[in-house]
Amino acid sequence: MKNSKIYKSLQKLSIYELNRFDKFIRSPYFNQNEKLIAYFEVLVQYLKNKKEGEIDKNEIWKNISEKDEFNDLKFRKYTSDLLKLFERFLAQQIYDDNNLQIANNLLANVSRKRITNLYNSVLSTAERLSERHLDRNSDYYYSQYNFEKNKFNLTSEFEKKSKKKSKYNWLNIDKMGENLDVFFISEKLKLYNTLLSWKRVYQLDIELNFIDEVIEFVNKIEYEKYPPIAIWYQIYIAVKEVDNIEHYFKLKEMIKNYINTFPKEEAMDIFESALNYCIRKINTGKSEFFNEIFTLYNTMIENAMIIDEEGMDPTRFRNIVITALRIKEFDWAEGFIEKYSEYIPEKYRENAVTFNLARLYFHKKDYSKVIEYLRDVEFDDMVYELSSKQMLIATYYDTDEYTPLYSLLDSFSVFLNRHKRTIPENRRKNYKLFIKFVKKLLNISPRDKVALKKLKKQIEDAGNIPDKKWLIQRVEELGV
Repeated sequence: MKNSKIYKSLQKLSIYELNRFDKFIRSPYFNQNEKLIAYFEVLVQYLKNKKEGEIDKNEIWKNISEKDEFNDLKFRKYTSDLLKLFERFLAQQIYDDNNLQIANNLLANVSRKRITNLYNSVLSTAERLSERHLDRNSDYYYSQYNFEKNKFNLTSEFEKKSKKKSKYNWLNIDKMGENLDVFFISEKLKLYNTLLSWKRVYQLDIELNFIDEVIEFVNKIEYEKYPPIAIWYQIYIAVKEVDNIEHYFKLKEMIKNYINTFPKEEAMDIFESALNYCIRKINTGKSEFFNEIFTLYNTMIENAMIIDEEGMDPTRFRNIVITALRIKEFDWAEGFIEKYSEYIPEKYRENAVTFNLARLYFHKKDYSKVIEYLRDVEFDDMVYELSSKQMLIATYYDTDEYTPLYSLLDSFSVFLNRHKRTIPENRRKNYKLFIKFVKKLLNISPRDKVALKKLKKQIEDAGNIPDKKWLIQRVEELGV
C-alpha cells in the first residue's frame, strides 16, 4: 500500500494540508461515501505517526467494513475513488487560495443569475481584493480583464439603460483591452524567453507566432509601468544583446524594484534568468560576474526565495557556497552552511554539509580538514564523487603529497573511462583535461618559461574545465 498512488500522493502533504483534506473528505458536498473516510483514517495514522512497515489491506478493509469478507474488487474501487477525491482536493486548494478568482467567479454568476440585490456588495468586494492583491504578474492582469468584463456584463444587465448614469459611464472596454494586452504580451515574452533558453541547449525547430510584432509593440509603449512586461522584456533584450552589460544592470534594478510583485515560482524563474546571464559572462572570462551571482543569491535569501516546500535544494546549497568561496567570502560561507543546512532534506543533509565544509577548508588552505571531511563523503551522487576526487588531487598537489597524488590521478582516469554512460561526455572530457594539466604541472620545469607560458595559454583556452583558476594560479607560482 505504501507504493500505491494514493499513499505516495498523500505523503507530499504537510500536516496542515492533511487536516484540510480530512475536513474536505468529511464534507457531504464533496463526499457522501463514509467508507472512503474510514479508508483515509487508516492511511493518515501511518502518515502522521510515520509508522514503519507495510500497510495491510485487511487492516484498511476492517476499518471500512468490519462484517464483510475482504473483496479485492471493491477495495480497488475504494482506492480509485479516494484518489479521485484527492485530485479534486488539489484543484480545490488552488481555487480556495485565490480570493481574486473567487470574487470574479462570484461576479460572473451574479451577472448570469441576475441577482441584482448582490450587485453593489459583490462588485465592491472584487474591487477591494483587486486593490489589495500583492502579485502583479500576468495572471493578475488576466484577473483584471475578467473583472472588467464581468463588471461590463453586470452593468449591461442592470444599469446601461438607467437615466441616472451618463451615456458612456459603464463603457470600460478600454480597460478590458489594456489588461488583456498586458496579460498576452507578458505571457508571450515569458514563453519566448523559455524557448530561447531551450534553443541554447537543443536544436529546436520551434517559433512563436507574432513575437516580432509583440516586441515591436513593446517598444512603442511605456512598458515599464507594467512589471511583467518590463521584467520579461528586459530578460529578452539582455539575452539578445549579451555583450551590452547595461541591459543586465537594468534587469538587476528591475528585480530589486519589482520582484515582490511576482509569485514565488515566477520570481525564481526571473532569478534563474539573471543567474544564467552571469554564468554566460563568466564562461567568456568575465570572472567579476561571480560578485553579481553572489549579490543575486543574497537578494534571493533576503526575499525567502531559496527554500521551498520540500526544503533547501542540495544543488542550490552547493552553488551558493561555491560562489561565496570564489570571491573569498569565507566567513559568510561558513555562516550560510551553519544556518541553512537544517533546511536540506534529511537524506541529503549530511553529505551536503560534509562536502561543502571540505570545500570551505580547501579554500582556507586547511588541508588536513579537507582530507578529514572528504573521507566522510558518501559517493551516492556522481557530482560529489567527481568534485571530491578533483578537490583531493588539488589538496595533494598543494601539500606536496606526490605518492597519493600520482595514484589518484591514475585511478581517476580509470574511473572516468569506466563511467562513459553515466557521466556526460562533455563533463568527462573536462575532467580528463584537468588530469592532463595537473600531470603537466608535475612534469614541467620552472626554468622553462616558454613551456610555462604555453601551458598557461592552453589552460586559459580550455573552456569550462574544473578548477581552472586554481590551475592558472599554480602555473603562475612556477614563475610565469
